[in-house]
Amino acid sequence: MCTMTKPVTLSNAAYKALAKIKGNDMSFSDAVLKLVENSRNGQDFHKFAGALKTQAAELEKFKKQLEEERTRNVEKM
Repeated sequence: MCTMTKPVTLSNAAYKALAKIKGNDMSFSDAVLKLVENSRNGQDFHKFAGALKTQAAELEKFKKQLEEERTRNVEKM
């Protein structure tokens, strides 16, 4: 593997996030490659599959409650 030095500028938040991902057992280059590979494989999206289903149900419940409250408030006027 050929190693070349390339300066890269990261925000403090990006640096901290990357450092957390890499841990003590891999280099920053390895961490970046891992993220790229996971992105190509769609793994980063798969972990969220179905995550919003319960939130969608909660949103519908909230909308219904809001409509009922509005109806009651209009009737009181």
